[in-house]
Amino acid sequence: MTATTQITSIKLKEINVIKLYEHYHALEKALPLLMPESQEIAKAELEACLNLRSEKIDRIYYAMCSHEDSIERIKKEKVLIAAAQKYHESQVESIKGLLNYLRRVLPFDTNKITGLNYQFTLVKKKDLTVEIKTELKDWSQEEREQYCIAEEVTTTKQIVLRSLSGDILEERMEPSHKINVIPNLDAIRNAYQTSEQLPRGVKVFQEYSIRSKRIYSNVPMGCETPQYPGQFLPEGGGTDES
Repeated sequence: MTATTQITSIKLKEINVIKLYEHYHALEKALPLLMPESQEIAKAELEACLNLRSEKIDRIYYAMCSHEDSIERIKKEKVLIAAAQKYHESQVESIKGLLNYLRRVLPFDTNKITGLNYQFTLVKKKDLTVEIKTELKDWSQEEREQYCIAEEVTTTKQIVLRSLSGDILEERMEPSHKINVIPNLDAIRNAYQTSEQLPRGVKVFQEYSIRSKRIYSNVPMGCETPQYPGQFLPEGGGTDES
């Protein structure tokens, strides 16, 4: 005959940690009301409940650590993906630069660069591209006056306070004024076209919109296209007849 280790019929191993906490406190509160022999059984149940509860708390810790580790791995992966993306973006820009250069050496009357299977079509962009790799604040005062403009942005925010019934309690306008110094791209392009000195780190060049398409080459000389499907079959026919 096995010793009784529970005074209640609750299946401790099947309930979650919250229910274990609730059951432990309820049983602990009822302990003084039990007969001495029942108290010993209840204490055994309390101990079993405490052990199971502790195991589940440890599992919560393990689960949290597992997810934290996953987060760290994902963060590192994001850094790697961002670096890979930056690398491939730079490679795409380099390839576009190569195609732009090849366009300059093409005959004047064509804008297509053709391979065996693919063809690039380059269309001149309307405006020259201006590339600026220096800070405007590092330009000289003369350069700033010649190649910068002040962009003034004025915004007005209307604020209305109403009671819950809809009556207007207060209404006011709050204007905001901001001035940004930005490059004067037209002035830079004009200076480039007249061969004037540009600020350090400023480059002007012609870019092209690049489109690509798949092309299909003609059959190489010396290779005849079969006129009949039977020419693809081995000698003697392709099927057996009974």
